[in-house]
Amino acid sequence: MSLSIKDIITLNQLFGVGSKLLYQVEKQRGETLLQRLSECHILIKENGRRIPIVQRHIAQAEQQAEWILQQSKAQNIHLLSYYDDNFPTQLKEITNEKGEPDHPFLLYYKGDLSALHYPCIAIVGTRHPSAQGEKASFYLAEQFAKEEMCIVSGLALGCDTYGHQGALNAGGRTIAFLAHGLDTIFPPENRKLAQNIIDNKGLLLSEYPIGTPFSKYNFISRDRLQAGLSLATVVIQTGTEGGTMHVAKATLKAGKPLYVCHFRDKATQNAAITQGNQLLVEHGAIYLKGSDDLHVIANTIKGSRQ
Repeated sequence: MSLSIKDIITLNQLFGVGSKLLYQVEKQRGETLLQRLSECHILIKENGRRIPIVQRHIAQAEQQAEWILQQSKAQNIHLLSYYDDNFPTQLKEITNEKGEPDHPFLLYYKGDLSALHYPCIAIVGTRHPSAQGEKASFYLAEQFAKEEMCIVSGLALGCDTYGHQGALNAGGRTIAFLAHGLDTIFPPENRKLAQNIIDNKGLLLSEYPIGTPFSKYNFISRDRLQAGLSLATVVIQTGTEGGTMHVAKATLKAGKPLYVCHFRDKATQNAAITQGNQLLVEHGAIYLKGSDDLHVIANTIKGSRQ
């Protein structure tokens, strides 16, 4: 039984965004949210104790949900539910880096929703790339955008920034997944870039309601969305333990193509910020080299969408 947008936000207030409890509640057939929660035998923590959920808890969460809906509308933030007809199939089939189904129930967005229906490719990497990494991110995003692919990234400094900019420079579309509410932009240095994305028929997306600050967990959680929406992922540069590895692992677990940049310059190729590239090749990634035909690669990736 479908959950309404207000139901989803209410449950998020009770249990957190992305909670697996939403999957349990969705399967129940009670007429009210309280009945459906009761069928799941879910307990809530209050004053240091675990107790059954009562209507008072739901009423408080619903009040907060109403505020979020009102404030989102006031700030031109729209909502897209898993149950909406235009919710893209790619996002319904998301798995996390453990290979477990982990689709979002609700997305907040600013911009042009039609960007979701373009063939997407994620371009990600370290926040501190080398000069060659910066050039590679911009160039590859630009070239794939010219192939009518939408560039997906996370609006972070470094590789993400250059990827978004490359797409915009080609007159293409780009999508940024954010790890916080859309009432703010992090990092603040990319506020202008975020607005440029919106102004050029791109999209800002987040699982998180307004007022939600960024956190390490949120960054990790949103990485599965970048991999999930995209038909393939390109890693520009990453260390062996960089945040980019979460996107890469989710891509491999989903059985999608993962490309990593190979640099001719030995110093760049052997640098610590590129060691993750080599590690990912050992686990199934494909080296992307300057001599590769990006037109052929783009068509191969787009063909996997059929």
